[in-house]
Amino acid sequence: MSHSLTFAIGDIHGCFDKLQTLLALCEIVQGGEGPRFIFIGDYIDRGPDSRQVVDFLIRRQSDLGRRFICLRGNHEEMLVRAADKYRSDHDLMTWWGNGGEQTLKSYGVDDPSELPAEHLSWMKQLPLTHIDRHRLFVHAGVRPGVPLALQSKEDLLWIREPFLSSRDDHGVLVVHGHTPTTSRQADLRANRLNLDTGACFGGPLTAAAWSGARRAPIMFVTDIGEIVRL
Repeated sequence: MSHSLTFAIGDIHGCFDKLQTLLALCEIVQGGEGPRFIFIGDYIDRGPDSRQVVDFLIRRQSDLGRRFICLRGNHEEMLVRAADKYRSDHDLMTWWGNGGEQTLKSYGVDDPSELPAEHLSWMKQLPLTHIDRHRLFVHAGVRPGVPLALQSKEDLLWIREPFLSSRDDHGVLVVHGHTPTTSRQADLRANRLNLDTGACFGGPLTAAAWSGARRAPIMFVTDIGEIVRL
């Protein structure tokens, strides 16, 4: 392909090897001009290599700028709260109980406040959304019936229902993760696309690719070598 593709990649959760493999496959699929990547959050927790994932994303984002967009997930939000000096016990235990223990092991520290300041600062400044003419990229989803400009931070990071079962046209295709698909395949519907295929639970890490102004993706790519053209 001579034209540039946009790839959105689902929840990584510390699965560094899967990330490396998937990105290499996306580069092969692209062929010509360098692709753009959009990551929809949850880079840490549960999987074994959170530090490697965050190190890699920070470096690549520094090198590639707007061709490498990273959004915030609820797990980054939980970690930022748990690492804050004004945290509550609830903040700390909520994060720790949702895969934070694996992240501490990855960093070789005993407390989230001991993570590298650069990493915590990066997570704090991650945007909640990225929008273009036909698509909204966000971690969890949106609240049906609420204008996109008025969506709450809580919903953008955490919502499941009534978003997942809604058939409302949100005006754009909502590309999200957060809720692992039961089929371990991307879930494409008329109004949304779920790219969380459970990479940290034994499923693949999945990317969707777009070309031009088409609202729906043109293909899915997974780290196990599956390429599904639509």
